[in-house]
Amino acid sequence: MKRRFIKYILGAVLMSGTLVSCDLDTSPTTALEDAKVFKTTAGSEKVWNGTWVYLMETFNSYANPGYGSFLRASDAMGNDAVLNGNYGFINHYRFSAIYGKGGTNSLSWIMTYKVIDNMNNIITRIDGSEGPVADKKRIKGQALALRGFMYLHLASSYSFAIDLDPEAKTAPIYLTPSTATTTPNPLATVRELYNQSIKDLEEAYNLIPNLDSYKRGSDKFRIDQQVVLGLLSRVHLYARNWEQAKKYSDLALANNDRLMSESDYKAGFNDASNVEWIWGHLQTPEQSGASYQFHYLDTTSPDSYYYSFNADPYFKDLFDDGDYRKSMIYWAPNPSNVAPKEKDAAYMRYAKFKFKAGQIADIVLMRTSEIYLINAEAKAQLGDGDAINKLNQLKTARGAKVVSGLAGKDLLEAIYIERRKELFGEGFALVDIVRNQKAVERKAIPTGMTVPFTYETIDNAGVVKNVTVNLVANGHNVLNFPDKTAFVPNSKYYLYRITDSEINENPHL
Repeated sequence: MKRRFIKYILGAVLMSGTLVSCDLDTSPTTALEDAKVFKTTAGSEKVWNGTWVYLMETFNSYANPGYGSFLRASDAMGNDAVLNGNYGFINHYRFSAIYGKGGTNSLSWIMTYKVIDNMNNIITRIDGSEGPVADKKRIKGQALALRGFMYLHLASSYSFAIDLDPEAKTAPIYLTPSTATTTPNPLATVRELYNQSIKDLEEAYNLIPNLDSYKRGSDKFRIDQQVVLGLLSRVHLYARNWEQAKKYSDLALANNDRLMSESDYKAGFNDASNVEWIWGHLQTPEQSGASYQFHYLDTTSPDSYYYSFNADPYFKDLFDDGDYRKSMIYWAPNPSNVAPKEKDAAYMRYAKFKFKAGQIADIVLMRTSEIYLINAEAKAQLGDGDAINKLNQLKTARGAKVVSGLAGKDLLEAIYIERRKELFGEGFALVDIVRNQKAVERKAIPTGMTVPFTYETIDNAGVVKNVTVNLVANGHNVLNFPDKTAFVPNSKYYLYRITDSEINENPHL
């Protein structure tokens, strides 16, 4: 961590105890002891709440909307999203953003370690604070869980798959609060980062009250045991601990195995009250900064600005007829273009993400469907016959055809494809490519390809009629790396890079 940032961290996130206000005090402070913010459990909880808002709402540009920018970057660098060249994430699509140490890369490093340091302050100090013992345990558990989440981000974004080289030097681990005079730590290995994430999450699970005792209600940004079970399932999957991934995903599904209905799926992926959402970041008219990323995700609403994350035309071919997700993917011009002309541009629009009224939208971070897929993948790796059942339960819920007779690599490939279909736009594309040591796969559509598009218009006599025009189809136009080499597994272009500021400040580097 860059040492001179430390004195800014806590002062920048202390705020009211609610999540509604994001009127943060960003002035430097070294007077935290004088303020005795950690004297009470209520003070520590304010730090946790403020840190959460900082993580999810901090912009260093409109193209970097907090933690969501890392999710958007992952999908922009994958197989299935076709970006149209508009503002935001186009350089990720071209693989020149994080490799070039651009805005998302810098934001990732600074934000991650600021969050870790805030959690270290809570973890270290809360046992000596005033307040109910039950609150101390819960808040400490939630701080450990958020720290574990950050170490998972470092392990999965700054290193290749753990089985490629578990001893690869990746990023430092800090477990105590930092000050302006703290000596930077050396880089930990990817194995050590995953182990730290697991340790934090397991301790968090034991500290946070059970689901019968701790009720989040509608506050799905708060971390309860179900969120921790989901994170433990995820981290063990990425770390290739199949038995543990199976164990924790089994526990998570035992608590909640509900999958959303077709109408809920088509409602816009914008509301954390959805029965399938385990974890999400809420937005209100007063706190709506993170909603800006829907200007990239929403490709079908006139309220959207950029319509960036379109689908690869070949992506639609992965879906079965009858799968209602397939009906949400179609050729269309920009939503604002109500009367397109012959040979105007068309993209394959996926109507998965839609703004709510007022241009706000909650941000999804974890869903039950992911847990089904983790469970299926872990069991497939173990040769457990229930793997195909879990895959088929999800496919049936989406109206897709069930599969039979698959095992081994064939079953795993079916699960990987289902992850691509189900989790499109939710931030898993590049992470899955890296952890499975695959290469990005993109294919151009035929040059000059056109598609028909029909729209309604009203003539001078007031008669409504249909007009059909042929639009120029657009698909992938970035088919190799910036140096013009082909996409390959384990490429340097896939990984976030340590910032220059860290290299300059950390003598171990």
